[in-house]
Amino acid sequence: MKDSLKKIFSRSFDQICFVVPDIEEAIEYWKHTNGIEAWNVAHDLALHQTEKEYYGQPGNFQFSCGYGYAGETLIELARHDGGDSVYNDWIQSGQKGPHHVGFRLTTPEDYAEAEQHYQQAGLVKAMAGYFSGPFGDCRWSYYDTREQIGCFTELYYVTGEIAERMERLKHGEAVSITS
Repeated sequence: MKDSLKKIFSRSFDQICFVVPDIEEAIEYWKHTNGIEAWNVAHDLALHQTEKEYYGQPGNFQFSCGYGYAGETLIELARHDGGDSVYNDWIQSGQKGPHHVGFRLTTPEDYAEAEQHYQQAGLVKAMAGYFSGPFGDCRWSYYDTREQIGCFTELYYVTGEIAERMERLKHGEAVSITS
């Protein structure tokens, strides 16, 4: 692996996601079973996103997510709310377990390099989007790595105050990271 890819990937794994039918119920489970108290719920998260893609076509998906931290790992609880999405595909196929693992990249340039690496490796971009808001930006994409590891792999980065708010959530403060 190129030295630059080692730098990009070696320390950036930070997320695991589960697709759930009810975010609030799933949060209660994580609170009572795993002791994660601080959560942020973002309803209609894809409503204002741009550059939405679903397997190379314009995306029409809608979803909501709950976010909490188990130590250094971001736990994402995703709920399919409409349209064509890898979340709905997961539900329809009867899949269980982790939906995706995530690699948080530091900069847009690192993100672009990681995406280029995945595409050169022959991985298919399954779903992607971009959010720009008053507190920062987030670009994300899911690559289909189910054949290799049993779930998707997300590449993403955040900028601005979103990154600072995520750190506060990680340290147990119930803070919104999306509004």
